[in-house]
Amino acid sequence: MAPAGRPPVPNEIKRRRGTARPDRTPDVATVVALPMADGIPEPPADFGLEARRLWERIWQDGVTWISPKSDAEAAEQACRLADDVAIARDRYRATREPADGRMVATFHRELAAALGALGFDPASRTRLGVAEVTRVSKLEALRAQKQR
Repeated sequence: MAPAGRPPVPNEIKRRRGTARPDRTPDVATVVALPMADGIPEPPADFGLEARRLWERIWQDGVTWISPKSDAEAAEQACRLADDVAIARDRYRATREPADGRMVATFHRELAAALGALGFDPASRTRLGVAEVTRVSKLEALRAQKQR
């Protein structure tokens, strides 16, 4: 179930607006570091194509905040939902039944919630306190290129 009220504003937007409060950022001393994944774990054998694609995306894009020890089951569940969405979508395209369309919408909503719980949208990354998206200025890009 989605939390009530407005979703939190992503940290990158707060910084751009100048409204980020230092007292609301987590203290580094209280943050527990979980071990990062060492490569992409082997996906379960019964995954379909969509589940395998999402599995790779989760472990590649979320490598800095997804832990194989604590998040593997949640990642597996999200991947199974990706397969369910694909199956329901194919069924709806074949039948055009309203009930099948509602099933697609339901599975898609569940998948979006599962991905949000894993930190794959700006608001959930803000809640998790990780992975802030920053724009690299041309000057910073030139400096980085010169250092390389």
